[in-house]
Amino acid sequence: MRASVFLVLALLAPGVQAAQAAPPSAALPPCAQPVRFVADWFADPPQEFDKSTSDLARLGAPAAEGATALGLVTVENAISVKPETACRGLRVELKFQHPVLRVARELPASTCAHAHVLHHEQTHVRIYRDMARQFSALAYPFPDAATPDLVLRYAKQQLAKLQEAQRLFDSPEEYAGNLTACRGEIPILLGVARKAG
Repeated sequence: MRASVFLVLALLAPGVQAAQAAPPSAALPPCAQPVRFVADWFADPPQEFDKSTSDLARLGAPAAEGATALGLVTVENAISVKPETACRGLRVELKFQHPVLRVARELPASTCAHAHVLHHEQTHVRIYRDMARQFSALAYPFPDAATPDLVLRYAKQQLAKLQEAQRLFDSPEEYAGNLTACRGEIPILLGVARKAG
């Protein structure tokens, strides 16, 4: 919901690094997969409920005019490309670093509104887990011409495509339901917080 009271962004701040592959030893056999993709499990992130809606916006949750950011999942991605150690090939690894799930403090933890936003953010966490599974299933299309730089470029492109699932989940329809969720509790709590502030 672009112009209403609830906006959430699953933020990925890429921190990508490539390790230059050392020339493979002729003694090593070729890998069954010349380029192998692996990804960390996206663990349950720590949860913070002490940030205001303004704080969440400053942390990267964009809000359309008239909208308020009430939840946010942040994480840094690190992609590395390294030579395999037991065979001749490359290993592409995706790591999720410093994940945090936040719900705005204007929605007290005892409220239905808090539970509603928390559920939305937990869905973003599940999408990250799906992204990790899909990343691990990638196959480099040009294995005979695989260099660390080319493989890294491909991995970044594929990760960007996988991230699209986060944006698609944050649809106008998803946000539209937040005005009436919990019998309209979200706009009520926001109004109370504004008056108290």
